[in-house]
Amino acid sequence: MRGRRCCAVVAAAAITVPVLAACELPRSPQPCEWMAKRGEADGRTAILVDVTNSTRASGSGRGGPDYQVALKDVIAEAVAARDTVAVAPFSGSAADLAWSAADQSADFKRDDDNPDNWKDRRTEAENCLGEAVGRAQAAAPTAAGTDVLRPAATAAEWLHQAKGAKHLVIATDGLITNGCASLIKSHFSGTQEIDAIVKACTAESTQELRPATFAGIVVTMVGIGHPAAGQPVPTPAEAQWLKQLWERFCAYQGGQCDVRTSSVGSASDRARPAPAAQVPDPRIDYQSKEVTYSLPAAVLFETGKSRLRDDAGPLLLELAVALRTGAVVTARVLGFADPRGDDEMNQNLSADRAQAVAAFLSNESVANVDAEGKGETTRCADGSTFPATATSDDETECARRVDVVATRA
Repeated sequence: MRGRRCCAVVAAAAITVPVLAACELPRSPQPCEWMAKRGEADGRTAILVDVTNSTRASGSGRGGPDYQVALKDVIAEAVAARDTVAVAPFSGSAADLAWSAADQSADFKRDDDNPDNWKDRRTEAENCLGEAVGRAQAAAPTAAGTDVLRPAATAAEWLHQAKGAKHLVIATDGLITNGCASLIKSHFSGTQEIDAIVKACTAESTQELRPATFAGIVVTMVGIGHPAAGQPVPTPAEAQWLKQLWERFCAYQGGQCDVRTSSVGSASDRARPAPAAQVPDPRIDYQSKEVTYSLPAAVLFETGKSRLRDDAGPLLLELAVALRTGAVVTARVLGFADPRGDDEMNQNLSADRAQAVAAFLSNESVANVDAEGKGETTRCADGSTFPATATSDDETECARRVDVVATRA
């Protein structure tokens, strides 16, 4: 606690009226001024905020992701852990970060053994860090496009200086337009494309993905698949593809990953920053023409049967709605069987099951549906394979399925 500087009462010579000597009045502490002092807790939290044009509202300035509200819970967790926190915006492909808040200690217990004061300090810290996120989101992009991997690696370097727990929080729509993982021409469909991107980013010539970058770091990504209003919006399937991509990126670099595609909301009571005209970001117009929905046979049918189970209806109805509302031109229903048993029987079973699913979708007003039995396979929906000699139900389960391949306009 700061001591008060009291003014002294003095008497002037030959004058009986006392006067006050000149003195410095005590200065009121600024909100969260105490956070500039190093805390006793060892944990760190780094918060990165995407300010590229895809996350910035168009027109009136409203409709951008509200990261300040979306990160409220993770900020509260950082304060509860008494972490040292840093916040920065990012854009372009630069690895350097301009922190809007740096080395802010949320150690609300430091230099204060009164529990009654801790609650006030926690609230104060949460508010100040939330305002730091707001300042970061208001920052203008410094360059076109975005490459999340580079600023994330820089933040990881700062986190690795901590002896305690490490948490990296990234608020972004997840759309990369620079570097090895550029999604400008991506089809947003299938694990093979994800495999190819990971390979490109781990090549010796790029090495933007490195195995130990996130070692010991809990990584939380918020807002994946949610750009600002006025920007192209991914379908649910494309958003899930983005989630898988970032999970692969995070896991490859050794992090513990929590990639969230839930909505981050949009503040209606305050304007969000508009796109920066001087930074012409390339737009990502989703080019996915085919989306595959893979349905395990065990969920749809009894063993060896082709009549749909009664409890398969809700799943297929949900799929039918997605197809009807997703600008789908055609839907191919493909049945597969595992290599055990008679070849002809497996061919017929796969065809009958495909036909049963196709009939359900057609009855639910999905247009241009056809069915085909593909017979036996050792390839799973994710592209992996199992030995043709596999005999157990668990080993061959992924082969017993029905794939619905939707072609979009």
